[in-house]
Amino acid sequence: MELRRHARKSLTVEFRGLESSGAGELVFEASDLSAGGTFLKADLLLERGERLWLQFRVPGVPKTFHAEGRVRWVRLDAHAGMGIEFETITDGDRAMLAQYLA
Repeated sequence: MELRRHARKSLTVEFRGLESSGAGELVFEASDLSAGGTFLKADLLLERGERLWLQFRVPGVPKTFHAEGRVRWVRLDAHAGMGIEFETITDGDRAMLAQYLA
């Protein structure tokens, strides 16, 4: 059963961010994206519940998106990464992402 509130699309996007301590920039590659969150591929994994501040661009959109996210789940297998929920993102940015991904 699908529990997601937002349609998700397979898309490679580079995310830059800071984790909650603000200690250095983190760079991730996303393998999918929705208006509500993303999956970030990573060898360095944050803890479930940790917050991070993200910025990213999507192909063909001349805008940098900014969001505050929270790690909702972590995958430790051969496709390691983190499921991130965007907790704080402007309504306009969320709507623009939804339209882009539709």
